[in-house]
Amino acid sequence: MQKLAIFCLFVSFLFCYLEWADQSAFVYEVAYMLLFEKSEKASSFAHPLVLLPFLGQVLVLISLFMPKPKKWMVITGMAMMGLLVLMLLMVGLLGRNWKISLATMPFLVSAVWCVRLFSGKRVGEVST
Repeated sequence: MQKLAIFCLFVSFLFCYLEWADQSAFVYEVAYMLLFEKSEKASSFAHPLVLLPFLGQVLVLISLFMPKPKKWMVITGMAMMGLLVLMLLMVGLLGRNWKISLATMPFLVSAVWCVRLFSGKRVGEVST
């Protein structure tokens, strides 16, 4: 179950939607541009607020292929990716851009699912 939650976390991050000026892209398009294209557009994404989430994505991907995922690795990767996702959610809400806001929801749901799985609580359990 943990592997499925980690996989959902990884994939849902890739489908977060970014929109700026007259351009738009999904995170997977930006990742491809950063890794494989050498252009001015790719160098404009070399910012800590963009690179940290991609480092978090690497941590989550590594933990996905481990026999027993390490809690610290998943939580750290999720927090690093969450920086970009929460910023996108804030931009979407403040700018009233429903496409950006809705595209963050699968990641947020997956993140809550991962936290619940790795904290040891069951989904219906209420702490007292």
